[in-house]
Amino acid sequence: MGARIISVAHRKGGIGKTSITLHLATALATVKKLKVLILDTDSQKSALGYREHEQQNVYEGEAGPYPIEAVPTRYLYDDIKRNYDKYDVIFIDVPRLTETAEDSQLTTALAYCDSILIPMVAGELEALSTTQFVQLVKGIAENKKKNDHDFTYFGFLNKRNQRKENDEAVEFMETLGVPMFKSSLSDVKALSRPYTFESVLDSAEGKRRFEPFFKEFLKKFEI
Repeated sequence: MGARIISVAHRKGGIGKTSITLHLATALATVKKLKVLILDTDSQKSALGYREHEQQNVYEGEAGPYPIEAVPTRYLYDDIKRNYDKYDVIFIDVPRLTETAEDSQLTTALAYCDSILIPMVAGELEALSTTQFVQLVKGIAENKKKNDHDFTYFGFLNKRNQRKENDEAVEFMETLGVPMFKSSLSDVKALSRPYTFESVLDSAEGKRRFEPFFKEFLKKFEI
């Protein structure tokens, strides 16, 4: 059947895409015992950096429960083809964008996905950037549908706090036609730093904060 190819993605940097990717990947690999791969296409290689930091400072070079590979976008097709039948889930950590000229890299990466999860942070939601990104995702969805390929996308609220902007952010995404997760992720220390060897679900606080979101993720993405 081949791997599910998923990206936690947005045009805006610093919104939590890499952290959530690692939280999900680690939970899938260590709790659900699935074969998981992360392809890190971001120029900063943040996902791979987290793994290497743990290997150097905590786990003394251990391989980890799943591989994280740095891959330039131009080689992404070859890596997906090579690994498609080896894994249950492949995450693509997409490039962060600062200039419109880089949109082609993002489009290329997302076009390989069959599921996209769109994070947003209240108070940091840039209307124009988000609108453009949603239009991009919808364009991919339309093209996938024409070619009879399954494709799903959802949004969710990351770093939820007590501000009224939370509801406004969700409402804004809904006006753009983005189906939203009912659960969100709180702005708490337990979720602030991802770990690539042990799941956030292994701690009581982490489980309380992350499990509802993780269960909804499994259901909505049919994993």
